[in-house]
Amino acid sequence: MIEITPLAHEKLSAFLTENNSSLEVRVFQPSAGCGGDSPLSLTVDGPNENDFTVKNGDLTLSIDKKLQLLTGSVTIDFQDNGIDSGFVVATEKIMPIVESDCGGCCDCH
Repeated sequence: MIEITPLAHEKLSAFLTENNSSLEVRVFQPSAGCGGDSPLSLTVDGPNENDFTVKNGDLTLSIDKKLQLLTGSVTIDFQDNGIDSGFVVATEKIMPIVESDCGGCCDCH
């Protein structure tokens, strides 16, 4: 299940429309960088046969079915905290830690 709050829907739809972008949004887990654990992110991408897809008003939201088994329900929200404003993707289940693919770009060892 993918849910989106009314405020997140309003902000995301307006952003995509203003940028002449598709109203198809994918929830995905980016590959890990320094620090390992990667949160979920959003990108503009249409659904495919391996996705769970939800139509919410003018938005089409999708997530890979295998990823959704790990996440459980996903909620997309928008938090307006001044300088830290933005979209937040929360999961029902605790996400497993993704091993870092750090190539030594920083002094994090």
